[in-house]
Amino acid sequence: MQELIRLETADWELTISCQNLQSKQKIYSDMLRRRKDEHVPNTLCFTPPIQLLDFYLEDVAVFDNAAPCSPVSELTLIKPLFFENTQYQFEWVFLNEDIEDAAIAHPLRHIAQSFRFVPKRRGRSPSLIGTINMGNDVGQLNLPLTYHIRKQAQLLTIALEVLPIKMQLHSDLPAMYQCIDNAFPLWRFSLAETTEQHAAKSRHRGHFPLLWLAQFKVLRQQLEASLKVIANSPHSRLQNRVSHVKAARLKGKLSHKLAERVKSDIMNGRLDNRYQQDKKYLSVDTSENRFIKMVVTQCKRELETLTKKLEAKSTDNDKYRLSEHFLTQLRSWQNPLQRMQQQSFLKDVGDYNGQQRESLVLQQKTGYSAVYRVWQELKYYLDVFARHSTVSMKSVAETYEIWCFLTVRQILTDSLGFVEVENHKTKLKLNKYSELQLEDGLTGAGAFSFKREDGLTARLAHEPIFNKNGANIRSYLVSQKPDILLEVTFPDGKKFIWLFDAKYRIKTKNNRFDDDDVDNQDFVPDDAINQMHRYRDALIHINKLADSVSKSRPVFGAFALYPGFYDQESKTNPYAEAIQEIGIGAFALLPSEKGNSNCKWLENFLISQLGNLDSNYPSSSISEALYVNDAARIPYYGMAQKLYSDLTMTIALGGGKGREPAYLAAFKQGSAKWYHLPQKTFLDKYKQHIADEITYLGLAITSDQNSSAKQIDKLWPVKNVKLVPRLAISAVQAGKESSSNELYYLFELGNPLILQAAIENVPHRPIRNSMKLTTLSKLNCIEKFSDVEKVYQDAFA
Repeated sequence: MQELIRLETADWELTISCQNLQSKQKIYSDMLRRRKDEHVPNTLCFTPPIQLLDFYLEDVAVFDNAAPCSPVSELTLIKPLFFENTQYQFEWVFLNEDIEDAAIAHPLRHIAQSFRFVPKRRGRSPSLIGTINMGNDVGQLNLPLTYHIRKQAQLLTIALEVLPIKMQLHSDLPAMYQCIDNAFPLWRFSLAETTEQHAAKSRHRGHFPLLWLAQFKVLRQQLEASLKVIANSPHSRLQNRVSHVKAARLKGKLSHKLAERVKSDIMNGRLDNRYQQDKKYLSVDTSENRFIKMVVTQCKRELETLTKKLEAKSTDNDKYRLSEHFLTQLRSWQNPLQRMQQQSFLKDVGDYNGQQRESLVLQQKTGYSAVYRVWQELKYYLDVFARHSTVSMKSVAETYEIWCFLTVRQILTDSLGFVEVENHKTKLKLNKYSELQLEDGLTGAGAFSFKREDGLTARLAHEPIFNKNGANIRSYLVSQKPDILLEVTFPDGKKFIWLFDAKYRIKTKNNRFDDDDVDNQDFVPDDAINQMHRYRDALIHINKLADSVSKSRPVFGAFALYPGFYDQESKTNPYAEAIQEIGIGAFALLPSEKGNSNCKWLENFLISQLGNLDSNYPSSSISEALYVNDAARIPYYGMAQKLYSDLTMTIALGGGKGREPAYLAAFKQGSAKWYHLPQKTFLDKYKQHIADEITYLGLAITSDQNSSAKQIDKLWPVKNVKLVPRLAISAVQAGKESSSNELYYLFELGNPLILQAAIENVPHRPIRNSMKLTTLSKLNCIEKFSDVEKVYQDAFA
């Protein structure tokens, strides 16, 4: 393995190693180069500062320019060394032979247990060795090293920054957090992860134990020190005690007025009279001490509740998530609070019922002022979260998935004109680790409903589950759970589904089947594309009729979303052809400082599929346009796929110049078997695939009443259509022979259907004026060609 860092102190020597780091560094530098960004040097931090005797680190500078033997708290790393999804080996060799044991006190059990302490043996120094795979956790990794020298505990925390190689840590990730916080406040925070990040300020208030715990962790030592000061010198105040006693029990010097009164009463024989006596005494039962008692009680109760909740998970499968070091630490934090509760002076202090006025003691007195400030931060921890506070975040892969989900939601509202009519944000709930989770599915917190002025409705859902028990859509063999489902319903009742799956991965190296330029671009991994095929093919829509069940495929497209970087304003999506042809592909998605510039491909795709309020065509034609897409028109081999089962094309029969009279007469008599049409003429009017969907031909022939007019009195069923050169069409099929190589559509006709009333006034100069797409049902009771209703508007060329 490659040695990255070697540090030596009086007690230990630390070596950090990694394998194949150069490939990660190249990917990272290529990402920065494409984005025209520069690497910001990060640091290796030590708490408390260490005194280095020797170190090896390429391109390193001591942050504070300290002298060689002075304590060092930071080392600046000129080159990036720590990346996500990379495995590192940490080895401490202890030079002090009095080291008894050592461990890494990380909150996560799998991190703590990945280190093994090897005691001194056969002349070898004791050591602590472990490996950590960063996974999808980015941000600050804290490694708390604990060891004992002659039974005296030592603690050293080494902090390093783990960088992502697919995005910018200090720009892209905060933008995602801001988007998520607006929709799902506090969702991103986690009890314990591999890394931590600085907690940004938030305007959301509420009781969220994780943030309270993170803030308490920062302020704990300050609180404990202040409580010690208060215990040694509690605040007291002179209190006035009023008593009524008999003359015989009066003590001390009496006022002249009271003495005269007592003397008079004794002379008059009134020995049972009682006299008011005011005494001053020092009391600790003050509002300030009641406040301190409340703070101690509240903090201890909060810690007890969280600790018991986490310890109660020992019977769960997730019990190995938290390390014993973390649980022990939570219990140890309660000890100073418990000792404070046992202070004798607090037993004489009553309950706190609020501060009636400003207290100079709480604001200025030593100990009390510090506790007061700590409590204000703990009480409003979401509003005044300190910059130096750190808290664990959910992995960047989870964060990217939720951000992609919310980005699709934003595109629907901002670019497609949808209005949100329902959401379920309030269904965020605390899980057993006090983390907020979405209730996934079509009705959980990750579900939004929309509508649009033209009658379209949409539903956006996060991680819906489809299995064999599904009512409308099911997966017969294996349950499927795509990340994002977009279901759009048109006014005519037709529903369309698109699936998206967020993949926080990039294929940066090509295989032998890829083009040579793959190494220079960001592509989604191959297995992600395979998963899109699985999603689309596994889901089946069940339509239950009166006495039968019909099946269809409801998914019109499945696409991976990945953090690739492109100039989407000027470049073409490398998956554009596949998306157009088969409805499978991927979209690069990243935050951008320029609106949705890094989401443009996805935005343009959704607009092309659903239109927006600026579109000039009605929503009913949008649904037809979706069926015109090549991706939606792929049938099984040997089968045809049609949107209209009775699609009819009207067209005028060509002139009779040079043709055999019997050929033209056959169309009048209803015995014609063939009709041909130049491909060029057809494609000038319609898209090519329409030729395979035509079920009937409405051929306009010369009217018996007017030789210059055309009429349609028969509809000819199309038995077959094929594209052949003109010279391959015989005189019987075309009325005359030709040696031209021009391509023609040759329609094989069946026995015609006779219309009840002929359709008159069919234009035929040029012939394209007589071409219309309609249906058999729409030709009933039509007498004028101008009244023929068109369908398949988006089938026009």
